[in-house]
Amino acid sequence: MSKWFSRRREKPGATAIPFLITVLISIFIFGGVALYFYNKLMEDDTELQPMQSAITRISDADINSILFILDPNDPDHPERQTAMMMLHFDPVRKQEFCVGIPLDLQVSHEGKLMTAENCYINHGLDALKKAVGNALDQEIDRYILMDSTGFDQLANVIGNVSYPSPIKDAGLRRVDDGVSVQLDNKQFETLLTSTRYDKETERCTTIGLSVSQLLNQCDGTRIGNNLDNYFNTVINAVTTDITAMDFADHKHAISYVFLYAQTPARAVSLICDEENGMLVVTPSFVNDLKVTFYQQTAPSSAIGSDPGAGSDATTAP
Repeated sequence: MSKWFSRRREKPGATAIPFLITVLISIFIFGGVALYFYNKLMEDDTELQPMQSAITRISDADINSILFILDPNDPDHPERQTAMMMLHFDPVRKQEFCVGIPLDLQVSHEGKLMTAENCYINHGLDALKKAVGNALDQEIDRYILMDSTGFDQLANVIGNVSYPSPIKDAGLRRVDDGVSVQLDNKQFETLLTSTRYDKETERCTTIGLSVSQLLNQCDGTRIGNNLDNYFNTVINAVTTDITAMDFADHKHAISYVFLYAQTPARAVSLICDEENGMLVVTPSFVNDLKVTFYQQTAPSSAIGSDPGAGSDATTAP
């Protein structure tokens, strides 16, 4: 038989031994690779755990001032006045400051002196925001304009307030003994926009005190945990230059204050001199306002000075 067609009979086990060795080597190699990736995965998982519970940092970039304007449109009470307030929001120190702005506050626009009310009526919201900021020597970042419907939506989100009314008006009874009464949205709007105050400065003091009371009495946990829904509800009912990006950038800070601050809101009343029928903020008050807002070294006349100054940045607990 030709050698090309003959096969040599191999001994039993001659093929099995090399095959077994190959299998063992493969198991060793692939097992080692698998062990490496398993250890790496476990190592990465350990490293990622802190990131899952990482806390968003609160910084000075989250400090903002917002000018609120309530322009009522109640057909039953056309005499109602516009209410203005600046809210200074400081999550670093877990504080909010409510500053009522008089309609007859003297401001400057394009080199001309006028009242805040005339600036709003004749030149618009952007001009008003800048003019009021300049009068107080504060940068006002954004504005929110509400009519009666927008105010009702915002009040529904925050809740009702208990406050002693200093005036008697439609739906309101004067409380001389200082006892707080529960105000619904309509009564609260009347309190802020009524013409029954003796002086505009008295109304502005009431604006600051009642809104700060509202913020301190609200259910902060409910609001802090539902900010997205509430933002969408309110933003569609008001006129504002706050964007969705602004909200996304500062949502963590807003939620932080509502969830963890205890009675964070404080009222600040302007100290003014009267000149030519307008109210001019005193220079000493402007300096004291910076002390109050930023916890700088305070003179003895500082408004609501607080010896416990916060750090430049803090983190949520």
